[in-house]
Amino acid sequence: MKTAKPADWKTEALPQKRTTVRLDRSFSPEEMDRIRRGLVPKQMEDKWFIYWKDDHLFFHRSWTGFCFFVVRFVADAESFHMVGADVNRETVQYTQTDDSEDIQMISFLVDVLLLRCQSAPPIGEPSAKQRALKTWSQVGRAMFDQHPDDE
Repeated sequence: MKTAKPADWKTEALPQKRTTVRLDRSFSPEEMDRIRRGLVPKQMEDKWFIYWKDDHLFFHRSWTGFCFFVVRFVADAESFHMVGADVNRETVQYTQTDDSEDIQMISFLVDVLLLRCQSAPPIGEPSAKQRALKTWSQVGRAMFDQHPDDE
């Protein structure tokens, strides 16, 4: 399995218009090994480019290269903690403005794309069809347990 590196994809820096959210989630050393590998998209249906650099996890949309989240981690003797994230608030790039939905989305993306486990999307859409479309727009083919590293 390849480890993603910043130069593996076109990226834009996180814009100055941003907010910071607090996160509180712990990961085992084995989970962190998977998280640090990141994700390099291989086809159009892979929605994210994710890489690890300097104790931060960067999330970029694959089509535009826009940075949506920069997640900070700290380690202790037994585990790793996701403690906060800077979140894009440049409305031309990212229209989401709800901090609590962003907090849920970050965990959802880590679960589905990096840890490959089932997770409920943070989507409050009223119909099943709308929920499915929103999930597809966030994780693409990974919603069917198909990942770039499987190829």
